[in-house]
Amino acid sequence: MMESPNKNRQHNFNTENNEIQVNNSLINYRLKENAHSRCLVTIPDENKNAFLVGVTQKDKNSELVKVIYDELNKKLSTETIFDFNKEKEGKEKQIINEINDIYPMSSTEFLLNVFNSTTKKYELKLFNEAKVDEYKNITCLDSDFIFDINNFANKKGIINCINKTGLKYIDLNKDTITQNVDFFNISSENLENPMKISSDISILDDNLLGCGFGNNVFLCDIREKKVSKKLDDVHNGAVLCFQFDPVSPFIFCTSGTDYSLKFWDIRKPNNEFGGLYNNSHWIWSLKYNKSYSNMMVTASSSSLVRGIVFEKFDLGEEKDKNINSSDKNINKYHYIDYCEFEDSVYSLDWLKNDSWTFVATSFNSYFHVNTIPEEIKYKIMV
Repeated sequence: MMESPNKNRQHNFNTENNEIQVNNSLINYRLKENAHSRCLVTIPDENKNAFLVGVTQKDKNSELVKVIYDELNKKLSTETIFDFNKEKEGKEKQIINEINDIYPMSSTEFLLNVFNSTTKKYELKLFNEAKVDEYKNITCLDSDFIFDINNFANKKGIINCINKTGLKYIDLNKDTITQNVDFFNISSENLENPMKISSDISILDDNLLGCGFGNNVFLCDIREKKVSKKLDDVHNGAVLCFQFDPVSPFIFCTSGTDYSLKFWDIRKPNNEFGGLYNNSHWIWSLKYNKSYSNMMVTASSSSLVRGIVFEKFDLGEEKDKNINSSDKNINKYHYIDYCEFEDSVYSLDWLKNDSWTFVATSFNSYFHVNTIPEEIKYKIMV
């Protein structure tokens, strides 16, 4: 168990040096006793900072907890908006072992990816906060294999899911798969069921889908319904997170079980052009800052949450050379380590309307609110 840092342990930001600054959380609050949590998501609510967290208490089913952060007064309020422990009238109680991911379709309607330990399958459940104690089972995608929801389609009620065979368009209202796009040939690839699938659609090209699972990355053209590029062995182990740069149309970042972050250019995808390799354990999640793409936050199973600020990359020809160093092609960077987490951290996200504050949930069900230090903030804005 990691001790909380001394509040006096601070380093000044200096762009001439690669430094680690220890920082403290604004709020560190336990949602449930004897519980764990693996996922959270920011609710797209224009009026308040709202989040959903999946929480599972020992020997009990999962709960969906809503957290409201009062930024002005630095306070949290929480409520359980759905409890799978409650039996639905006239129906047999299901055993929900884990809420894997939460996907907000609106400020009140949410899609849950859960694991049902009774059937040993991953399931989709559609939940509307206005309909208390009710949810709709989306049975067309009950699966023995884990899957990811990469983006919502433009048509209302249609979502896009990706698993180890490809992309599926699902009509939530009719509970049917309307189209299969088999990007991946399982018989030829011989891909085992991955521990995680992470996919993203480029914010600058909604036909470009990137997906990481196993130790491979697939770049797919949704319009042409084909894999445009496959990158083999991008990590020495499994790819855990894939995300496109929110500003550049060519850059994406991956993290993996080899403790590294790697940066890639889709125009020259055969080798990463930059990377950070000095984390101490698996990096489960990374989130680019939505306003400043040279800043991101990462979450690790070592309990380390880290803010990273780095120089914008110069993608000239000189950067194609191999550089043997622990931090490839990233000459100036700054780490902000948040050390009050006492367990693995699987999920984090930025506030919807604040470029400098993010939240994270740790496996021991603590909810943290964290901010980028002032002295670093003003350097980034220059």
